[in-house]
Amino acid sequence: MRWESLVSTQNLRLAWRRINTGRNPHYKRFFRDFYLVYETALEKNLKVLKQKLYVHAWKASHAQRIYIPKPSGLQRPISLLGLEDQILLQAVANIIAKKITKKRKSVELRCVFSNALSELKGSIFFLQPWQKTYSAFQEKCKTLFREGNEWIAHFDLAAYYDTISHDMLFRIISPRNRHPETWEEVKKWLRVWSASQTVAMTTHGIPQGPIASDFLAEAFFLPIDIELQKRSIRYVRYVDDIRLFGEDENEVRRAGIMLECLCRDRGLIPQGKKFAISRAKNLEEALGILPSIPPTEDSEEPDQMNRQEALRFLRSCIGGKPLKVKNKSRFRYVMYRAPNSPKVLDKVLLLMPRHPEHIDAFAAFFSNYVKNKRIAKVIINILCSGLPYNYVRGELWHLLARLGTQGQLEQALEMARNDAREREKCLGLSWGVMNFLLRCQEEGLCSIGTRLNAEHPMSRALLASRIPQTEFVPKKVVVSMLKGTLEEQLAAARLLQTKNCSLSHLNLGQQELSQVCRNSLRALGVIRRAIQATSDWIGERLEKRYGGSLSQSWRSLLGAEYEHALQMLIEADAMIELTRSNWLQIQDSFNDIVIRQFIIYLRQRGLPGGEQRIITKNGRFVKYGTLLQGNGPLAVEFPTIQATLLKVHDRRNKLPGSHPYDEKGGAQNRWLTIKERNLMLNYTGQALRDIATFVNDHP
Repeated sequence: MRWESLVSTQNLRLAWRRINTGRNPHYKRFFRDFYLVYETALEKNLKVLKQKLYVHAWKASHAQRIYIPKPSGLQRPISLLGLEDQILLQAVANIIAKKITKKRKSVELRCVFSNALSELKGSIFFLQPWQKTYSAFQEKCKTLFREGNEWIAHFDLAAYYDTISHDMLFRIISPRNRHPETWEEVKKWLRVWSASQTVAMTTHGIPQGPIASDFLAEAFFLPIDIELQKRSIRYVRYVDDIRLFGEDENEVRRAGIMLECLCRDRGLIPQGKKFAISRAKNLEEALGILPSIPPTEDSEEPDQMNRQEALRFLRSCIGGKPLKVKNKSRFRYVMYRAPNSPKVLDKVLLLMPRHPEHIDAFAAFFSNYVKNKRIAKVIINILCSGLPYNYVRGELWHLLARLGTQGQLEQALEMARNDAREREKCLGLSWGVMNFLLRCQEEGLCSIGTRLNAEHPMSRALLASRIPQTEFVPKKVVVSMLKGTLEEQLAAARLLQTKNCSLSHLNLGQQELSQVCRNSLRALGVIRRAIQATSDWIGERLEKRYGGSLSQSWRSLLGAEYEHALQMLIEADAMIELTRSNWLQIQDSFNDIVIRQFIIYLRQRGLPGGEQRIITKNGRFVKYGTLLQGNGPLAVEFPTIQATLLKVHDRRNKLPGSHPYDEKGGAQNRWLTIKERNLMLNYTGQALRDIATFVNDHP
C-alpha cells in the first residue's frame, strides 16, 4: 500500500462517498447532520485533510464506545469514530479491497455471503445490497440440504471483531511486506480506533460499526475460507455465523474440528457452547435462525404493510406466556413496516419490557405516533424497573421526550436527573437523557444550568438542535463548540446558519476557528462571500449536476434572491446521496424561488407568461403549486417547464415529511426511492436547462 495512493484526493473522495452510501443506518444516525455540513465544503475540507496527512500531522482519535444488548443478555460494542477517522478507515479498506478482490472472488457468493464487494469497479457503493447476499445465503443452505446433506453444525466465534490481530491482518493483505512504513502508520491508527482510551490500546481488534470494518473482518477470514474450499468442506458463512453440512455426523464433526484448528491458529476463539450438530428433518430446520438484518433507508423503500397484514405477521413470530419474540428476523421485519395500529401496539407494549435488544425496532414502529400516553407510560415503567442497559435507557429517554405529555415529563424528571449523574458511562445515555432534560426545560419544568458545559463533546454535538438561545452569546456553549472537536464545529456551523447568527454576534473572528470550520461556515453562508459579478456559483453547480449550458444566467434571473437560492442549492446538493427525501424537499423549494423570479423576469421584459399573478390581492404569496397549475399563463406559454416541475412538486407533497397521508386516497405517503430520485433529477434538470436557455436568449 503506497502512502500516496492511500491519501490521494481520489481515494479520500471515494471513501467519503462510500461512507455516505453505506447501508448501516443505525451507525450513520449518529453522524447524519455532521455528514451534511462537511459535504457542503467537501473539496476544500478533503484538501485540508490531505495536507495534514502528507506532512503526517493528522492524528487518529479514540472511538467512543456504546454497548447494545444482545438476546443472550450480554452486549455488542459499537465504536463511534470521528468523521475524519471514518474517512481514513474507509480509505484503508478501499486499498485493501483492490488488493484482495481477485482472491476473494473464488469464495464470494459461493460459500461466503456477507459483505460482498460491489460488482462495479470504483463504485460509490462499497458493498452489494444485503438483500442480494442474504437471499443467496438462504438459497445455498437449501441447495446443500436438498443434495442430501442433512447433518448440520452451527459454528460461531466469540468477540470476532475484537480478536482480529492487526499484524496477521496485514500479513494476509501484504505477504511480501511492501511499503512497511505505510502499514505501520495504519496499524497505529487501528490501535487507537480499537480502544476508547490510550491505556486500553492493544494490537488486536477493529472498530465495529463502520462498513469498512465489516470488510476488514472478511479479509481476515479469507485464508480460512480458501482452505476450507480447497478441502471440499461443505459450508456457508455469514460474517462469523458458519454452517457446516455433511451426509453423516462424523463428516460434519471432522469439518468442525478442522475449522476450530484454523481459527485458533489465528487467535480466534470458537464458542464451544454454541457448537452443535444435529440432523435436520426438513428445510425449515436446515435453515434454522438466520441472521437478523433490518431494512435500511438506503435501499429501495420496502412496501408498507396495512394493519391487518402487520397484525398477521406479528402474530406469526410471537407467542408464549408471558408473550415473547420467537422469530426475531420476522419480528423486526414487521416492526419496520407496520403502520399505526392499536392491535399491533397492544402486542408491542407487552413485548417491550422483555426484549431490550429490539429497542431500535420498537422505536421504528413508534415513529408512527406523535404523542401517545400509553407508550409513554410503559416507557416510564421500564425506566423505573432499573433496566441496566444504558444505551436502551438513552433511547427510551429520546422516545419519552417526544411522546410524553407534560405531566408524564414531570413525573419522570427526578429519575432523569439521576440518570444524568451517570451519563458519562455511555454516550447513548448521555444523549438521550440530556435531550429529555432540554425538552423539560423548554416546557418550563426545570433548568439544566451548566450541564451542557460538562457534556461529552460528541453528545453536545448531537444535541445541537436543542441548545437554547441563551447559549448564542460570547463565552457560552456555542462558542466552545466552534472551537471544539470536528463534530462540534460542524454542528455549531449548522446552528449558526439555521439561527441566522453571525460570528460578530459571538464576538469571534475567523482566525480563531479551524480551516474546516471556516470552510463550512462559508459554504453555509454564515461567513458571507465577496460578491463577484463574473462568478455564477449557482450556474456552476447546476452544470455539474445536470449538464448542459447552465451558467452565466442565474444572477440576472434571481437578482436579490441569488444568495438565498444558492444556500438552498448547496444544502440540496449535500443531501442528494445522504437523505434523498430531504433533497427533494429542498430542491423543490429552490425550484419555487426560480419560478417566482422567472415570472418577474418575464414581466419586466413584457414577455408572455409574465402576467401570471404571484401575489394575491391580500398581499400574500400565491402557493407554488397554484403557480404550476395547467391553466395559468406560465403553463400555457411554457408547458414543458410547468409539467416537469409539477411532477417534482407533486412527489414532494407525497413525502411523509411533507404530509403523512395522500390527500386524495388517504394512503400513507412513502419516502423517495433511488429510482424516483433519479427520475426527479431528470425532470428538474430538463426544466432548469429550459429556463437557463430562455434567459440566455432573452437578456
